[in-house]
Amino acid sequence: MFVAMIDIWISYISECGYSAHEKCLNMITRTCASLKVLENPTYTNDICPTRGLSFQNYRCAECRAPISFKPGFCEPRLCDYSGNYYCEMCHWNDTMVIPARVLHNWDFEPRKVCRAAKQYLKLMITKAAMQIQDVNPMLFSFVDEINEIKKLREEILIMKKYLLVCDDAMKQKFLLLLQDRQHFVENWDTYSMKDLLEIQSDVLLGKLVSIHAAWAQHIKTDCQKCQAKGFICELCDSREILFPFDNIAVVCAKCSYVLHRHCFARRGAECPRCDRRNKRKAN
Repeated sequence: MFVAMIDIWISYISECGYSAHEKCLNMITRTCASLKVLENPTYTNDICPTRGLSFQNYRCAECRAPISFKPGFCEPRLCDYSGNYYCEMCHWNDTMVIPARVLHNWDFEPRKVCRAAKQYLKLMITKAAMQIQDVNPMLFSFVDEINEIKKLREEILIMKKYLLVCDDAMKQKFLLLLQDRQHFVENWDTYSMKDLLEIQSDVLLGKLVSIHAAWAQHIKTDCQKCQAKGFICELCDSREILFPFDNIAVVCAKCSYVLHRHCFARRGAECPRCDRRNKRKAN
């Protein structure tokens, strides 16, 4: 049984980077960071939620060693992620970007964190565990790049429906262009810390624009089967083929018909298909 436990610990340690003598395994009090990521991959959304040393009974939050700001004691070190105080053995003054500060203030300045928090944040960096819409929807207005990416992701989700039923698209493996960001083809509102770091460094938007353009070209230009699933605006004489993801198009919320945005607005936001259906029902 003990050998099995050692094997399990070794497998997790290889993920989080925690180092310990084999004989010291029974002395470890911290829950392994990789196990926490596996069981509950979430972030705290509060900025440095400190409660004070008295709440910790003047002991390190991890090893329970006595800590105090008084002379003769181990000096407490605050972890900006957890808000707890630690001794110098459990807190080495490592710095990391804090997710809550990014979500609330778009602040990417690294702050000092304990060893456990550093390991956890490093393992979480690619996990899609951040929901901007729920935590701080104002960020979409404050950061233009995020708003642009939100629009691209919404359009990519619509394009996905075309690609999934197109044999040519599946053969060309278009969906694999986002294989390292699977959440981008599952929803529009979850982000990983890696996503936000690449938005801040002006990397992600360019990548997503390129993928969006490749998908749109296949659907609108290269594939006749996908083109055949487009729409013609009934409100004007244009024979332009419209798709739900076009910027110039609007989708009827009731029947999902696609029209030119300006034509729809000029008609008072009334859908001709819905009008015909309503008239048939009335008769």
